[in-house]
Parts: sequence; structure tokens; C-alpha cells
Amino acid sequence: MLPHKKIRSFPHQFSGGMLQRAMIAMALVTKPAILIADEPTTALDVTTQAQILSLMKKLQQQYSMSIIFITHNLGIVAGFCDRVHVMYAGMILESAETVSLFKNTSHPYTRALIRSVPSLHSKVDQLYVIGGPPYDPTQPIKGCPFAPRCEFGITECFEEKIELTEIAPKHFTCCNRIKKGEISL
Repeated sequence: MLPHKKIRSFPHQFSGGMLQRAMIAMALVTKPAILIADEPTTALDVTTQAQILSLMKKLQQQYSMSIIFITHNLGIVAGFCDRVHVMYAGMILESAETVSLFKNTSHPYTRALIRSVPSLHSKVDQLYVIGGPPYDPTQPIKGCPFAPRCEFGITECFEEKIELTEIAPKHFTCCNRIKKGEISL
């Protein structure tokens, strides 16, 4: 993973990709059953990102370990992950196998996230922006934390407790309006 000549180098002498490889090596010393990778490709160029992801996939298979991959990059999620948990304000709002999530989105936040990713196949004058004020962590949450920004939000969304419910095999959502059949995405 790391060239032998780099073993005595200082962190500032490594590239971003080399630092990531060193961190992965340190994490694997104990042969964990689960590796938690928090934004492992952030601030890396596309080529280095691909190398890191390839390395992680190879190590995952070699050590038969699970990887909890925390990222904002939906492209990486689509290509790397088997299952996705979409979080907002510290809560899981949707959980599904990756293909199912991208094909059959069942929470307005997930839909908004996917819409905000630019497409190479269509020309747009302006990128999609999720409207409304972002979540304020100083305020208690009664209902859905995404309700103030949701295009489908109604009074009940702000007040009704939400919980993950299976709406299709291995596909869960917290959206009460979806569960009640009031809206479909």
C-alpha cells in the first residue's frame, strides 16, 4: 500500500491520496469486521478518488469486512455501496438497497438530493437548490426535520412523530405522507 521508502516520512511529505492510504492501513491493522470511512475521498482529485475506492473495494473483499461509507457524493454512493441510509439532521429518513433507492425514491429529501446533482445528459441554466432554511440544531424536532424545506410539507409533517417503516421489500421511509398514500414521488 505504501512504498517502503516513505515509511519514515512526515505527514506533510505525503500527497492526499497517500495520506488516505496510510489511514486505511492504520485502520486495518486490527483486522476489523467493520471499517467506518468518513468522507475518505473528499478533497482528492478524481483519479486518486478512483484509486482509493478501488483499494477499499479490494480490501473489503480480501478481509470480508463491511464498510460504513459516510459521504455527500451520490455518484460514489451509486457506484460503491450496496445499501444506502439517507440522513438529515442526524436522522435516517430513507433506507434501501442502492438500486432501489435511486429508482424508487420514497422521501422528499432523498428526491431533492438526487435532483441537486448536475447531469451530464441535460443542459440546465441553473442548478437545483433545496429551498428553505437549513435545519437548526438548537431547535427541538417534533415531526420530520425536513418539513420546513419540503415541497410537500403540511402541518402534520411538523407535528407527527416519524419512524422508519418498510414500504417495499428492504425499502424504508420516514415520510408519513408517502406511507399514507397522500403523495408519490
